[in-house]
Amino acid sequence: MNNTALLTAKEIMTKDVLMAYEGWSVKRLSTFFIKNKISGAPVIASDHSLVGVVTATDLVNFEGKSDTEKSQILKDIYDEFVGMNYDEKTMLSLSAKADENCTVNKVMTPKVVQIDEDTLIVDVAKTMLESGIRRIFVTKNGIMSGVISTNNMLKVVSQLS
Repeated sequence: MNNTALLTAKEIMTKDVLMAYEGWSVKRLSTFFIKNKISGAPVIASDHSLVGVVTATDLVNFEGKSDTEKSQILKDIYDEFVGMNYDEKTMLSLSAKADENCTVNKVMTPKVVQIDEDTLIVDVAKTMLESGIRRIFVTKNGIMSGVISTNNMLKVVSQLS
């Protein structure tokens, strides 16, 4: 076993990761993606814990929903977070501005593959392959600390002699 195999996730991860907050509106998320020229981001809660991942595909899927489907998503949001139960007519009018009223946590994928900073890169590679993913989120005590992409892994491989 050479020294490269003993590298940990923390040593090869990208530390500066753009993140979205679960309470952002879909409209704000769209602006965030466009401004930063990205197509996806990890989603964090107000306590900075990793709660999901959201992509441009999630936004496209949301925009493709009918007004009735958007209205149901908004109803769930208002019931859960605001404690208000609006009539169908009000919900349909709110759905016209769904991108401003719907939050990221309703369109994100809540299942996230993550690893701890101390994970050896051989285990990182296995997890990525087994999960069929091109990037994996790195956490320390459940808090986002970085991301490892296939690019990070290829850099390590390219330095092998």
